[in-house]
Amino acid sequence: MKKAGGYTIWIFRGGPFKPLKIKLPERGAKILFTVLLVIIVTFPFITFNYISKSLHILRMEQERKAQTNHVASLNKKVEEFQQQIQRLKEFDVKLRIIANLENAQETGSFLGVGGVTPREPEQGTEADFQRMKTELDRLCTEAEFREKSFQELYSFLEGKKRQLSSTPSIWPVRGWLTSGFGYRIDPFTGLRQFHEGLDIANRMGTPIIAPADGVVSRCSNTFGFGLIVEINHGYGILTRYGHLSKAYVSVGQRIKRGERLAAMGNSGRATGPHLHYEVRLNNVPLNPMNYILN
Repeated sequence: MKKAGGYTIWIFRGGPFKPLKIKLPERGAKILFTVLLVIIVTFPFITFNYISKSLHILRMEQERKAQTNHVASLNKKVEEFQQQIQRLKEFDVKLRIIANLENAQETGSFLGVGGVTPREPEQGTEADFQRMKTELDRLCTEAEFREKSFQELYSFLEGKKRQLSSTPSIWPVRGWLTSGFGYRIDPFTGLRQFHEGLDIANRMGTPIIAPADGVVSRCSNTFGFGLIVEINHGYGILTRYGHLSKAYVSVGQRIKRGERLAAMGNSGRATGPHLHYEVRLNNVPLNPMNYILN
């Protein structure tokens, strides 16, 4: 209500309370109304701006949490990668020790496996990504080194496998050992003479097999041993088979362990059907019994 010299505002309250009467001078009333009008007009804009900022903060918080979870996930993968590399390194060293390779210690200590030291999950930043990238680069270098090391080990062990497959290790024929390696009385001369192999007797035509892989280097008739076959096994090892009745191989032919070579006979100077079997290393006769494992 407007009165001369100002405004009167009545505020009616319920219950036994009397109406509240407030008198405002005209200038004060205008200022109050202006303030109220400004508040009414700007309130929606203030509210909208507040809500927008709140949503933006919420979105940033969600993105930060997602980034933190991503950092934690990457860090876990890096740690797993580190553990795998460490296991490979230990396995590499063990293999090299077993294989008696001299640089086992050098291989084991080429690169140390360290750990990523991340910040607390709520503090994940670009710096964490950079640290993990550096660690991953180092681990990739370590993995490449391990791959080369295992390739070297594979080549070495493959060579050992070939050497083992080329080393005589089984009986070349079934039968009875009638004369061993060493000095004996020659059955033809009656003199003491060094016997450079084993004599194994059995029936005529008994199959003779290769005790190891190799290449046939000789297949011919001689005066003393009759029909003989020689196999070059590589690594300086040669085996000789004498007094044969028939050969099933030819010079230059590759032979596998257990493959049939010839048939037992009594060609040459022999008192009966038997096999004369020799093992030579760098053309030095060795006791074949030292090479027979079965």
